[in-house]
Amino acid sequence: MSKIIDIEDRLKLEQKKKRKVERNKKVDAVRKILQCTRCLARCHKCGMQFDTTKIYKRYHGRFRFCESCQEEYDEFVRLQAEGGESLYYWHNQAWLNLWQRWLDYQDALKEYGESPEFIELVREVEWDR
Repeated sequence: MSKIIDIEDRLKLEQKKKRKVERNKKVDAVRKILQCTRCLARCHKCGMQFDTTKIYKRYHGRFRFCESCQEEYDEFVRLQAEGGESLYYWHNQAWLNLWQRWLDYQDALKEYGESPEFIELVREVEWDR
């Protein structure tokens, strides 16, 4: 009789494991959107880590860029506003498309992060602690 396994305890244990796996998936989803895509220690475009003395520097605009990406972004904005030719031959139409698509992607991330469903996910993760 001592070898009989209580099936209810076993089922509860399995359900607890499944809930833990689901919670970990939710936490990862929230972490990737909130933490990884908006890391203050890295350039938003290329991901290069900032020098620690520049992490807390005030940035104007929506994004925190390294110097190189900031120059590229400024040139992109100038070309969008004024038109004309860039001083750099590699700033071609494909380069303009790349920047525009990157900005579209950033807008999509922002839209998703502000969606009611994502906000609900964040609340679920916070309440599960």
